[in-house]
Amino acid sequence: MQPTWLVALSWVSLALGVVSFAIVLADTYLRGHRQPVKVMEIVWLVTVLYVGPAAVRLYWHWGRPEALSPRRREDQPRRPHRGITVTKVSRCGAHCALGFIVAEVALYAVRFDPAQHPLWITYAGDYVAAVTIAVLLRVLEGPGRSVARIWRALTAVVSVELVTITAFEAALFAWLTLAHHMIFPEVPLRPDSPTFWFAAQIGLIAGFITAWPAASWQVGRGLRAAPH
Repeated sequence: MQPTWLVALSWVSLALGVVSFAIVLADTYLRGHRQPVKVMEIVWLVTVLYVGPAAVRLYWHWGRPEALSPRRREDQPRRPHRGITVTKVSRCGAHCALGFIVAEVALYAVRFDPAQHPLWITYAGDYVAAVTIAVLLRVLEGPGRSVARIWRALTAVVSVELVTITAFEAALFAWLTLAHHMIFPEVPLRPDSPTFWFAAQIGLIAGFITAWPAASWQVGRGLRAAPH
């Protein structure tokens, strides 16, 4: 039986994510502030869903202005390092968050129970799903669906995004291990409970923070996850 306070806190946290999602959704599609890179519309929606109001603020400073201004010309000054890093972490984080949702729901559908099976199985599923989604979104960014394009997308993910994705996932997995075995040992964490998704939110936020140095380092080397 889950404590009432924990269930209530979980619902509040999830509600904040949904409200944040609605704000960015309305700004993007109702107010017409579309992203020059369409994949970033998915990225920002996913980011605010798990980070909440803090990500709305990031969107307002680094996402929305990008949607309101024309594509940068070569003679214009570069965006600040921080803005590029925010975009890169948000993009890789969206891959991880979507991969987590897909893998966890799929495993739950086949009756996988983290309380009775090794957690590394879920972690492997989460990681593979995150990388797969990263490749898929890169394929969808450009014209054509040839095998060569899929290979180029895979190469780009490995060279540009894999380090940040791995740092993000490492923090997420570390938190989930603590949550399952130490923080909520008496509370079954399964996808059919709000507590599970609340714990996932915390882990994803931890991943976002942990991935920042890796993303900043890659940006410093000129490796970016998307055009800017």
